[in-house]
Amino acid sequence: MENHIKLLSFRVNQIEYKFNEGIKPGTKFQIKPKIECKMGRNDKTLFVNLSARVNEDISSPVPFNLNVAMFGTFIVEKEEDQKVFVAEAIETLYPYLRAAVSSITANCNIPAYVMPVINSNSVEGGEATVNDQSIN
Repeated sequence: MENHIKLLSFRVNQIEYKFNEGIKPGTKFQIKPKIECKMGRNDKTLFVNLSARVNEDISSPVPFNLNVAMFGTFIVEKEEDQKVFVAEAIETLYPYLRAAVSSITANCNIPAYVMPVINSNSVEGGEATVNDQSIN
């Protein structure tokens, strides 16, 4: 696949983690992270905010609440539709986001949560659809 953008730099801008104390041992969870990608552009420079959120919901409890946001700067090498830029930015930044989430959860002394692999073509309106993951 031909790339239209090139990563210049990235950083994690925000990490929030909160363990949900009221969870009973042996509870099974369905974790469905919300992945969001927002983009801005200035001439040939593309600015991308990619975030992952796992929040408790009354109908679907989770063992922790988590919000991780990262920021990437790209250079536009070839002009293309914004949807292509979003897909390429997610393909580039998402592995770093996944690694950060795994590291955060492992360092909080709970089983590491590994976010699912996503297909950047499933991104619509800057949000990616992620399948449920069951964990104990």
